[in-house]
Amino acid sequence: FLFLHLVDFSVIVLSSNSWLFAAPSNFILPVELKKTFDSFIKFYTQQHTSRKLTWLHQHSKGDLQTLYTKPRYILHVSTYQMVVLLLFNKLSRWTVERMQEETQIKVDLFLQVLCGLLKSKLITCAEINDNEFDEDLKETDIKMNYNIQIAEDFKSKKIKINLNVPLKSVEQKDIEDLHRTIDEDRKMIIQAAIVRIMRARQTLKDALLMQEVIQQLSSRFEPEISVIKKCIDMLIEKEYLERQSNENDVLHYLA
Repeated sequence: FLFLHLVDFSVIVLSSNSWLFAAPSNFILPVELKKTFDSFIKFYTQQHTSRKLTWLHQHSKGDLQTLYTKPRYILHVSTYQMVVLLLFNKLSRWTVERMQEETQIKVDLFLQVLCGLLKSKLITCAEINDNEFDEDLKETDIKMNYNIQIAEDFKSKKIKINLNVPLKSVEQKDIEDLHRTIDEDRKMIIQAAIVRIMRARQTLKDALLMQEVIQQLSSRFEPEISVIKKCIDMLIEKEYLERQSNENDVLHYLA
């Protein structure tokens, strides 16, 4: 395999405060990638001495070109797929276990990557019949002692082949993290709205306060009653509010 553009390496630098992604899984970069990454890290740290780079390999991608086929195909792949395919520049045949050890990609992610590449028929497995390389092939069908090799007779009607699809566990983790962050941000917004209203009104019943919060925030999102109640309890714990002793549904502003 050859990189389609040997010097075409582009990086998008994101602020961790603004862009929240799942923590990256560590793995071993192949020699074909490591020199380029190391050069960029050296350059970036010289420009920004107080910053730390964390590579989000699970969201990275690139192009490879096949050297063993006629015609030569251009493969648009994820970094994980690239790392697996570049192993075949070293050896023509690997066991699944040895491939995983060589790359150090987490086993569950590795098997997802391998399963996708087997379905593409770029690689083949001696222990799995060709007619099993279809949409029904699952990660659990692949055993660690199976033998994997490049399909040297690979053919496709397309010269440019897009193999880059999201990994289930990576995609789900990012969605969960995003939802968690949104929920926490909304709680802070709701608490701020409650404080504004109570500072102006000083005393208010629960039901009226919740109505005003919903009205104030309706242009941004629709807060749930249960979340507003939790936010009221949080503000009572923080001593911004207190409940009237003889009327439990009446709140007083303290701060």
